[in-house]
Amino acid sequence: MSRVLRWARSQPVTVVGVVGTLALGIGAATAVYAVVEAVVLRALPVRDPARLVWLWNARVERDRAPFSVLDLYDYRTQNTVLEGLAPFINWTANLTGTGDAERLEGVRVDPGFFDLLGVTASSGRLLGSADVRAQVTVLTDRLWRRRFGADPAIVGQDVSLNGSAYTVVGILPRGFVFPFRDAEIAVPLSLEMDPRRTDRGAGFLRVVARLKTGVTIREARANLDGIAARLRHEYPDANGKKLGVNIYPLDREIVGDARSLLLTLLAASGLLLLVACANIANLLLVAFASRRRELSLRVALGATRSRILEQILVEITALVLVGGTAGLLIGRELARVFVWWAGTMLPRLDDTGLSAGVCGFAIAATAGAALLCGLFPAWLLSDAPALALGDEGRSTSGAAQGRVRRAFVAAQIAMALMLLVATAMTLRSLARLQRVDPGFSRRNVLSVQLALPPSRYARPADLVLFSDRLHAELTAIDGVRAAAAVSLLPLSGLLNTQDYRAAGLPEPAPDEVPQAHFRMITPTYFQVMGIPLVAGREFSDADREATRHVAVVSWTLARRHWPDRFPLGEHLLVGRDALEIVGVCADVKQFGLEAGATADLYVPIRQMPPSQAQFVAARMYWVVETGGEPLAIADSVRKAVHGLDKDVATSSTRTLDQILQSSIGSRRFTGDLLRIAGLAGLVLAILGVYAVTAFAVGRRTREIGIRLTLGGTPSQVLRALLGAELRWIAIGLACGACGAIGVARLLSSILFSSGGVDLLLVLAVGGALAAASLAACFIPAWRALTIDPAIALRQG
Repeated sequence: MSRVLRWARSQPVTVVGVVGTLALGIGAATAVYAVVEAVVLRALPVRDPARLVWLWNARVERDRAPFSVLDLYDYRTQNTVLEGLAPFINWTANLTGTGDAERLEGVRVDPGFFDLLGVTASSGRLLGSADVRAQVTVLTDRLWRRRFGADPAIVGQDVSLNGSAYTVVGILPRGFVFPFRDAEIAVPLSLEMDPRRTDRGAGFLRVVARLKTGVTIREARANLDGIAARLRHEYPDANGKKLGVNIYPLDREIVGDARSLLLTLLAASGLLLLVACANIANLLLVAFASRRRELSLRVALGATRSRILEQILVEITALVLVGGTAGLLIGRELARVFVWWAGTMLPRLDDTGLSAGVCGFAIAATAGAALLCGLFPAWLLSDAPALALGDEGRSTSGAAQGRVRRAFVAAQIAMALMLLVATAMTLRSLARLQRVDPGFSRRNVLSVQLALPPSRYARPADLVLFSDRLHAELTAIDGVRAAAAVSLLPLSGLLNTQDYRAAGLPEPAPDEVPQAHFRMITPTYFQVMGIPLVAGREFSDADREATRHVAVVSWTLARRHWPDRFPLGEHLLVGRDALEIVGVCADVKQFGLEAGATADLYVPIRQMPPSQAQFVAARMYWVVETGGEPLAIADSVRKAVHGLDKDVATSSTRTLDQILQSSIGSRRFTGDLLRIAGLAGLVLAILGVYAVTAFAVGRRTREIGIRLTLGGTPSQVLRALLGAELRWIAIGLACGACGAIGVARLLSSILFSSGGVDLLLVLAVGGALAAASLAACFIPAWRALTIDPAIALRQG
């Protein structure tokens, strides 16, 4: 150990470079792995999570549709592949009585929901069959800590939800995530009390299920599709558009598209670590090359190659262990930064930390780095014959080391090119996504979501009265230009659809009845949102319950039935109502910037169907157009709401631009980290090229002096000096281009509008990397040429 310390003191720059590079490489990879493990790899805290699936109705118009109560009963009794299934529905609740009113996302769950999942409470108990009609609730660990300060005494106490007392019977374990991942609270679901229980066409139930042991998803789908076919035959009116059942692993449904993005980021961090290892290997080769005389002398005095190898490995291993330990600590802090940075963009981030798996990954990365950085250089350097007491260039061993250093540079160049192409593709895809027109204006508009107590806002008239009063309050705020309400804001992620028929057109078959996304709005909504009207007019205060019922349709819906004209004056049949089309608006991205256009149907909130009142009360969105910074009036908006009714909870107070950015949050997060990784890989690769070239040129200073003295021109000397370096750089670029094409093919399947493999992009990135590499080679060589030949001849 004393020998290691003496060597470290004699080579402080090398030690700092090796430890620092390795610490940053392992730290970055460990931090990314910690996020990936928490979000993607770590199993849900339930029994046998691999057999848990999410069931969706596959309909003509979409792949993921909810089930009706009657269909659920049939699937439950007729299937032979499921151990059990449990429905749930999204639910919102106003938590009052302890501080300000807070809107909570929650779920109503089947009494057997938690038994099916196989989850146990961390405190108290969970819901069971005896609770089907009880006023009881369970809290997530996150809500328990955030709102109630992790007070264990909350179990057994009552909390006020939507104005009713619910007894808290248990706390869910840390790390548990509901299938509806924003949910923080659960209450019992009683299907026998639901007014939609006898309507086979009323799909509103989400369903999770557990496969029987040994049953695959393909086998389960075949069985459930057979049941769907029978139901379609027996009930053509209600089930004509239901094609079958789609089945997805529950954990993947919870994570969504973040899975592929995070795995891409993990692969990128792995490439960065490999670039760092190649850089470190070169640093060690250069550092130990300066000790060739010492090592050769020890061989001449009788030291065996195994003894030399042991000494070098001990020294390298000590550096790697220090770098790996520092990397683990850096990774822990970086992971915390990533969690803060990602915010709510990714699920399950609360569990990110130094788990056993993360520590195991860091140890494995350190061990791998030790092998990559040390084993081959140590083996090569241990072969230092006694004859190699002179210049490196005069020994076969020295020439071999030169080739190895250049090979490491080529590997760095290849991996950096792959990393840069992945970064460029991701950033280009993100830029294209951000340029997509959402169909509404993103400037100077504030949105806020309200949750009204359903016991006091159960009728449309109650909602209309509240809306009129709130509209007056909001428009009286200084700086507010206009305000409007909508039942579902674009990009909210929620669904409300309605079957309809176009009057005067042929009656569609039961399996071809069209469906539209249903929105209830107040006057001036299109004006505030900046949604262009293609034809006709917007709603006004004159559109009331007693007047003719009207509608505005999106451009996609209009073209579906009237491709050659604007359907102003035409009628849509929705239930028992005939809605006259008075306007056509532009298409709006309702479910994501990468999603296609949807058929949207807007009706005045004053003419909403009574069955929609509870839905609107649970999540009423208001949008407020301002003359300046929208967030500046956020407090005034909240005060106006609470001034009208202190039990109305406000949440999600954001600008429309923030909503847009949040909708692509996971992609932006991945893109930002890839940008950092790509830049780091580029810097490491260029430093590697520079270091190897500088070392090689330095070893040939005397040769440079001789060539210049004998009349060699600078260009001739440059060609002689850089010929080998340039050949290896070219090899690295060629290998990297092949790898980059493979990376592009993989990424083209997960990136938005990637356009497949773009050879021009690969060539452009490769050209930029080549130019940077040439500059890194040229600088030390040119500096050597500026040395006085007489001085150069005295060196070496």
